[in-house]
Amino acid sequence: MIQRFLFLLASFIFLQQNLHAQATENIISHNQETIVTDPSKGENSYKNWVVFPPQNKEIRQIFLNLTFECPDNMRCADWDYVDHIKVRQKNDSVNYEIARMLTPYGGRFQEDWRFDWKVDISDFSPILRDSLEVDYIHTGYEDNKTRGWKVTVDFEITYGKPVAEPLAIHKIYDGNYSYGDKTDPIEDYLAPVTLAANTQSNFGKIKIHQTGHGMDANGCGEFCDKYREILHNGKVIHKKQLWMECGDNPLYPQAGTWIFDRANWCPGYLLQPDEVSFDINAGQKFTIDLNMEPYETEKPSAKELLVAYVLEYGKINSENDVTLLDIISPSNEKIHSRKNETGALAVIRIKNNGKDNLKSFVVSYYLEGQKPKKFSWNGNLPFGETALLTLPEEIFSEKDSSRFYVELKRPNGKKDGYSGDNSKTSVYTSPNILPESTIVYFKTNNKPGQNEYSVTDSYGKQIFIRDSVDLKPNTAYMDTLKLKEGNYTFRVQDTGGDGLEFWFKAKDGNGSVKLLDTLGQAIKHFNSDFGSHIIYNFRVKPGVAYHLDNEPSINMFPARTEGPVTLDYFANDEKDVEVIITQQEDETKIVETHTYLNFKRGILTYDLSYLPKMRYYLKVVIDGKEVFKNRIRLKE
Repeated sequence: MIQRFLFLLASFIFLQQNLHAQATENIISHNQETIVTDPSKGENSYKNWVVFPPQNKEIRQIFLNLTFECPDNMRCADWDYVDHIKVRQKNDSVNYEIARMLTPYGGRFQEDWRFDWKVDISDFSPILRDSLEVDYIHTGYEDNKTRGWKVTVDFEITYGKPVAEPLAIHKIYDGNYSYGDKTDPIEDYLAPVTLAANTQSNFGKIKIHQTGHGMDANGCGEFCDKYREILHNGKVIHKKQLWMECGDNPLYPQAGTWIFDRANWCPGYLLQPDEVSFDINAGQKFTIDLNMEPYETEKPSAKELLVAYVLEYGKINSENDVTLLDIISPSNEKIHSRKNETGALAVIRIKNNGKDNLKSFVVSYYLEGQKPKKFSWNGNLPFGETALLTLPEEIFSEKDSSRFYVELKRPNGKKDGYSGDNSKTSVYTSPNILPESTIVYFKTNNKPGQNEYSVTDSYGKQIFIRDSVDLKPNTAYMDTLKLKEGNYTFRVQDTGGDGLEFWFKAKDGNGSVKLLDTLGQAIKHFNSDFGSHIIYNFRVKPGVAYHLDNEPSINMFPARTEGPVTLDYFANDEKDVEVIITQQEDETKIVETHTYLNFKRGILTYDLSYLPKMRYYLKVVIDGKEVFKNRIRLKE
């Protein structure tokens, strides 16, 4: 009883400290605003005036939270366009791009679809003050009568002592620069910029939003891997390949070429800017220069969409200051859904916001109602650097959902200079319970050399693996796992980054993967269009009823066809199933309807070659509810 009282008291103090120190305010500039293109101009501007905090109010941190939904009475938009969020102060002609969004391919999203992203924009706190015009700019040319996005832009402001005193912000580059054109070289625009440092400046930071677009003979700038260098006073201080692998995008699957790697972006991605710190001699001049990898081509069309800022900061306000940035796992945030979301080992991201190198601190963590666990971290993390930590002891609760608490203490054995950002909570979701005997059903496609699947325990010890050398094309494998009580992770890897099926690669065929019980019932279905990997965490606990995945598994292939389309349907229960094929642009125009009574499992084939060459939807309806919808492109 006393232990329970002490736990409740600790939780109360934890919450009170967190609430007191982390006073936050949410300022919303665009509240579920419908965003569509303006095909006549290629961009559409949505401007709103917003009142931000006054200059004399200290700000510790600002997150920009961005939410996309399907609009009312419209469908989600189709294309991966570039959107900008810019701000302008009253009576000022200068605007600042504070965030950049690359929109997803929304053609297959259901009406209730929603996704949330966030980016730290604290560096812009000196200008996010008083009355501001916030402009959401949506680019593109697609139809604006039937499709778009419902967008919410939310500024989450945490008040408190800043990490370092902000002194100045300079916009040094801003343009959509040609790349590869020898008659108009990009370096003419990315010329060195000389600035005079504030007399109180202690260090500087370069902040860059850069994405590659266009398509020349070499795939540049969207699909080519080039480097960029940052020079400070003529010396290279940072070099980066402007390339991003898209097969692990947490927003998946999408309708278009979402898996294709791109030049520093992916479809359905809120850009996380590049940030590089450098030393400043107070009151003296310094030079910053950006150089792109030398590149020329005969018929240039590549563009580098780039804006760069130099920020000056004064004194760092604390010598010892550790910050808990995020709880990656456990978490119910969709942005972390690819990263071990219900794993037995918690994963957190921390940052050193203290002047002294961070060499040690203590982590306290626990699930609601359980005794706190302790972990002492040792390392050497410089100011401004971040680190990902996997906490060593397993966490588990039989509750379907509970709160997970983390607190960081005693950086370098000292009192934290700012304790307001040392604590966070997240939502823990109990992993599925599986039986002691589980069957892995894995059907390969035409490229089995790209795949392997395995089971490991919480600490990475391998329990089972089927390597790519063991797999043959278009073959179904059924591996029986016999597991002891404990926590496990099932992984599927695809080195091609295109899953077991992808509409653009129809010749690669399609495969499927499921976990079954010994009766052949589905415990877990996995979407074949998964990109680079699947991570699924579960627990084996003898004598406890295990989870069944009673939602049907539905897969349609190919999505681009001359006529034949196959629908693979697998369910645990018999249902009356209706398959409806409609035109995409007018879904009231139904071209085929098929009804299957008491249907449980089977492969259904349709030949649409007699229809006009255009785009269609294939829908599956069960008990009057649409449970599946995918686009079909009939090609010549």
